Amino acid sequence: MKLSLFLALPMAALLLIGCGGKVKENSKYNYITADETAKLIREDASKIVIVDIQEKPDFNEEHLKGALATYAYPVKTEDEKARLEALLPEIKANQKVIIVCPRGGGGADRAYDFYLSKGLKKEQLLTLKDGQYGWPRDKVKDVLAVSK
Repeated sequence: MKLSLFLALPMAALLLIGCGGKVKENSKYNYITADETAKLIREDASKIVIVDIQEKPDFNEEHLKGALATYAYPVKTEDEKARLEALLPEIKANQKVIIVCPRGGGGADRAYDFYLSKGLKKEQLLTLKDGQYGWPRDKVKDVLAVSK
């Protein structure tokens, strides 16, 4: 009995993390909620650049309107970083950059750090809290592009 409990707790933790558990925010990064992002898209999308790093199947299934697909997730290789770098000429100093990754965790952190290293200001950079997987689809639909 004790052995099964001993094994069950770590297994439950792994399932929670692997199946959509929430990513803990890091005070090093700026975050933006889905509601705040939707408001910016509706009010004046020219003030933001949405950098979507999801893998191609996830992006094709759902993304935010106006999002720029990079397929750079998990932002670990030079090729993935080059996909982020290709967007630098499109980003103006007065625009906010919203980084969208599947869950708003490690891939977004690496994209954020990459853009900081390339000279974007911390005040410009935001990570979508909880990523695309955490988007409140039942509440905020008008800014989503969804495949049929």
